[in-house]
Amino acid sequence: MNAGIVGFGDGGKTNLRALNSIGIDVTAVCDPGTHSLDGVVLYSTLPDFITHPDLDLVVIATPDDLHLDATRAALRCGHVFIEKPVATSHQDLMSFCRLVSDNPGKILFSEKYSYAPQIQAVLSQRNALGSFVSGTTRYVMSNCDRIMGDGKWRTQCAYNPCSGGLSHNFMTAVLLANSEIARIKASGQVKTYHELSEFGGYDMMDGVIEFRSGQMLRWEVDLSSKGLTAYGHRTVIHEFEFEHGSLLYHPKPADDELVVKGDRVSFIPEPQADGWAAYNESLYRMMHIDLMRSVQGGSSALHTIDQGINVALACCMAFQSAKTGGGWIDVA
Repeated sequence: MNAGIVGFGDGGKTNLRALNSIGIDVTAVCDPGTHSLDGVVLYSTLPDFITHPDLDLVVIATPDDLHLDATRAALRCGHVFIEKPVATSHQDLMSFCRLVSDNPGKILFSEKYSYAPQIQAVLSQRNALGSFVSGTTRYVMSNCDRIMGDGKWRTQCAYNPCSGGLSHNFMTAVLLANSEIARIKASGQVKTYHELSEFGGYDMMDGVIEFRSGQMLRWEVDLSSKGLTAYGHRTVIHEFEFEHGSLLYHPKPADDELVVKGDRVSFIPEPQADGWAAYNESLYRMMHIDLMRSVQGGSSALHTIDQGINVALACCMAFQSAKTGGGWIDVA
């Protein structure tokens, strides 16, 4: 298969390495910046990019609020993969619903942390664990200057930056609860990055989601730090309770624990900070292998675009709830 990538920041580069590592050639990149890539044709505009011949897959790695237009254009080439979040506004997400309906099976979606060994271990024990009961999930960035200062699209939009973190955790929660999100409530504040106030955003949020199955999950996202915290290099923290066990996914990988019917289940531990970059790419690699199997008809992908839209809607509604007093808002 031949692939192209739209957007060539950190996400675009990581996707390129992951695709190449599983035998998919990236032959075209669209980005307004200047790059030099051996064997890759560079385009500065989408209209030029979509004329590139024989693209089977296009990866959308633009800023989140630009996903819709890029996806519309890229669908002329072949399958399109979108990273989380699908979009950043209710209007764009409704447009994505129509695109999905008009292009069945063509729009792919997934999320890397769902391929972490702890989460895969839970999925392998789903029957023994029984139904999800309750839990807490957190996203805590240890040093946010990097994501706050590099792109105004992250700060000059009420949806971001908190929802980028929420998306990771909510995708895993939807997977483990085996249910989409029905409604959400939230509160928010600006603790450190006061430039967010002008645009209605927050650097800290917390709240509760209710799944369609009726279970509840408390959540928190904290992007207010300007230095290292007790969470170290890890950003995602989970505590999930099931009928017959629990998952503790803690700040330190050595503390992770999956218990099923009173017995600890072993899994390969995540690396410490010095091995994190390679580990991150391995998650992308597993994600793309899973997606390509689904494209080729071998199996269903771990995540669906419908789940991606549901989670992105929940993130949008979280901001709406926080701005209007913290009440429950339906995710629809």
